Amino acid sequence: MALRSTLRLPLLTCLAALPLAARAQTAPVPDLPVVAVLDELQDQRAGLRYYDAAGAPLPAAAGAASYEVLQRLDSAGISWRVRRYDMASRRPLLALGFGGALPWGVPEGPSRQWYPSGQLREQASYRKGMAEGRLQTYYPNGETRRLVDYYKQKAVRAECYTATGDAAECPPYHTFAQPTSGSPDVQQQLSQDYPQYLPADYARPGKGIVYFAFYVDTLGRATAPRILRGDDEALNAAVLEAIRHLPRFEPARLEGRLAPDPIEGFVLYSPAVAKRRKP
Repeated sequence: MALRSTLRLPLLTCLAALPLAARAQTAPVPDLPVVAVLDELQDQRAGLRYYDAAGAPLPAAAGAASYEVLQRLDSAGISWRVRRYDMASRRPLLALGFGGALPWGVPEGPSRQWYPSGQLREQASYRKGMAEGRLQTYYPNGETRRLVDYYKQKAVRAECYTATGDAAECPPYHTFAQPTSGSPDVQQQLSQDYPQYLPADYARPGKGIVYFAFYVDTLGRATAPRILRGDDEALNAAVLEAIRHLPRFEPARLEGRLAPDPIEGFVLYSPAVAKRRKP
């Protein structure tokens, strides 16, 4: 399954009470282990992860537009607390809890997202992965954009507004990018395709795994593919080439507007895979 793709340290708790201008001057990137893929958090209490401007994960800090602090918790069903910050200003962009063994699986508890300016963009609450209570989003000018009330996992009220406060139609809140042909499961499609890009004489004893990421741009193109973790150059190159040859996508939309959509996942290798190469 391709992931869609996201701490309560004392420093961050203090920063929440500081003016935004002060935060930018007093918030160094925390000295935590850098994780390229979420599986690396299995034996960690906390970690640091970097993202590009489209929200796709990076293997290291180079080219990062934001970073996440991920901290393991054990409080009221919340196993992980994730906080994302703008790389340049250190302003918060996201704060969200998750249940389960790893973050970015099952949202749990209150959630907040901000624009890079510091203006609140979304506030919501989740229980066992489902929205509950009120979801409210805002325009960059602070005006309410959308109000949705949930009861027993169903939306019972939805209202949308223009940036000047007039009532408006409610488009779907968030739709993900979808392939226009081939398998609807991107990870499955890449697992089928990448062997044909292996060298003709490629042979590797044993199994392997390659973690990848890219994003679908607003034109529906698989963009900026990168390897998050992989120990075999030929395998890495084959996976990158398979990503570049993916069919066009129907782009993602957020609040009815085209938006980039980050995707990450992994493919497996075994000696039997090499036999699927095209002659």
